This record gives sequence, C-alpha cells and structure tokens, in this order.
Amino acid sequence: MNKQKLTKVIFLMTAFALISMLSAREAPGVPSFKRQTGQDCLACHTIFPELTPVGRAFKLTGYVLSKSDKPYQFPPPISAMAQVSFTNTRSSLPSDSVGDIWSSHFLSSGNNNIAAPQQLSLFYAGKIYDKVGAFVQGTYGSDSNKVAMDYADIRYANSFSICDRDLIYGITLNNNPTMEDVWNSTPAFSFPYATSNVAPTPAASTLIDNTLAAQVGGAGLYAYFNNLIYAAFSVYRTADTGITYPFGAGNTIDSIVDGAAPYWRVALQKQWGEHSFELGTYGMVANVYSESNTTSPTNHFTDVALDAQYQFIHGNHIISAQTTYIHENQNLAGSFAQGSAANQTDKLYTYRINLNYYYR
Repeated sequence: MNKQKLTKVIFLMTAFALISMLSAREAPGVPSFKRQTGQDCLACHTIFPELTPVGRAFKLTGYVLSKSDKPYQFPPPISAMAQVSFTNTRSSLPSDSVGDIWSSHFLSSGNNNIAAPQQLSLFYAGKIYDKVGAFVQGTYGSDSNKVAMDYADIRYANSFSICDRDLIYGITLNNNPTMEDVWNSTPAFSFPYATSNVAPTPAASTLIDNTLAAQVGGAGLYAYFNNLIYAAFSVYRTADTGITYPFGAGNTIDSIVDGAAPYWRVALQKQWGEHSFELGTYGMVANVYSESNTTSPTNHFTDVALDAQYQFIHGNHIISAQTTYIHENQNLAGSFAQGSAANQTDKLYTYRINLNYYYR
C-alpha cells in the first residue's frame, strides 16, 4: 500500500470513529437487550461489556427481564455487530501471519493491517422462554476466515427468600470458565475488551485466562445471597464431540482436556449508594493433553486467583477499577516427555490492573 492510500484510509477510519463518539449518547450494548427491557444501554453498562449493578442483576437473573409479560420474546432477540480494525506494528509482520483473506487483502501491506471487517457477529441475546435466557454469539473472524462459535451462555435462573433475604440461584451452560461471572475482573469479560487479530501477543498465558475459551463446554450452578455473597461451581469437558460439541463449533480445538475440569468461584460484594466493591477468588484444575495428542501423557494445571472490582457511578461521572492475580502451578509431564518443555514443573503468574474514568 502506498503512503497516500494509507493516509486516506487512516483519515477515513479516524473520522468515522470521531463521528461515532460525538453522536453517541449512551454506552453501546447488545441492541436486543435494549429492545427487550426498554431501558437505555447505560442502565446496564458503563461501556460495553463492563456491567453496572443493574447489568449484573440482569445477567444473574438469566437475561430474562422484559417490558413484556409474555413468556417469550417476539420478534426473537437477535442482534448483529461489525468490527473494523487498523493495526500498525513496529516491524513488518511475517508474510504468513496474515492470510490472503478478502477482508484484509486490498488494504494491508507490510506493518499496516486493515481488517474490514475484523469480525462480523450475530447474537441471540435475551429471553428464550419464561426463566430461561441466553447470550450466544457466532462470529466470522478475518484471521481464520471462517464462522465459529464465540461466546455462549445459556441460563435458567430463579429466586426465593430465606429469613427475608433474597437468594438468586441458577444453572448455566457456557463455553469459557469465568464466563458465568458478573464482574469484569475475571478473564472472560476483562479489559482489554477488544483486541487486534494480528498484533503479537504474549507467548504464555494461564489456563484459566481464556485459554479454554470456545474449546470446552460446561455446566454449572451459581447462587447469590442477600446482594452480598456469590458462589459458583462448574465442570467443563472438551467441545470436540458429543453434547458439548456446539459450544466449540467451527473452532480448531487445540487444548484437549482429559476428562472433566472443575471450576470454582466465591465473591463478596458490598454496595452503598453510588459505590460498589467486590473481592473474590476463583480457580480451576485440569489435565490437558500435550500437543493435542490424546495418546501422550497429560500436563496438569492448577490455577488459583484473586480479584477485586470497584465502581463509582454518579450522573455524568463513572470511575471503575478491576484487578486480578492468577497463580498457576504446572506439571508438564507430557510436554517434558516429548521434549517441548525445558522443565517438568513450572509456575506462571498473571497480574492485571485496569483503571478507568468515563465522562458522559
């Protein structure tokens, strides 16, 4: 791409972004949720997908809150999203790192990559029937040049009182450990909320830090008592065959779990006026086959994490902060036996902190 053409493309994309921001009067969310509830997106989001207390309650109760008293939504809660990206890397990307794909072929060269689109997504987001709802996203990605399952979370939720204290409880079927969570400090919906498909990323990440996203399917139970204590427990298996296959449909399964992988979560929340604070812990244990080879010994991972979140929401002003620390113990018996790991045992640590101020 010549310099003049690149300058025009960057100018047009910048102008489009500025016009979008200047014309925006509310935080963008999934449109079908807004149609279903009749509420502005800013009731549930600071920015998408960061949730407010109202948004957390909406998710906990199964995505079914509606302005209609019918047990179903009509028309169905369908939405769509298009995402365009421009990525500039300091050095030119290797020639084979970006495929010859229609969405980036005409506008990309060297260390400048324009994906138009980077992603096209279709959502079913809202009530299915009565107390059952879902947030399911299928996505075309320009990096893979195919359509695959993205996020999937299907829920049944209900509530009752114990000694005049509310207990919300539910069942979730989802495809990413931590996806059932309602705070943005855990990996599934943590910052950064959107990334480039082609920019280099760290070579190592803990298993619970989205490594198994759309690679597994699982079922879990959760409960939220008195707007104070939250607990959840789920079990996941690889989404390559059987009942869990739809949760990984279209994806290349390169993390194969041996048997089942349990996930757990406990959190305390306190809300007073315009302030809310959460402190919690989460983790999982899994045996994963080395190099996706089910005839090899497995690697054993134990992840234990701490997290916290603070929000202040007042009129035009919002302050939010999230942090998490993940400690992973690794027994790499499978990789070590195959010569792809220098040590049989190792540790990996992740620390992430995010602080935001939003005006209007």
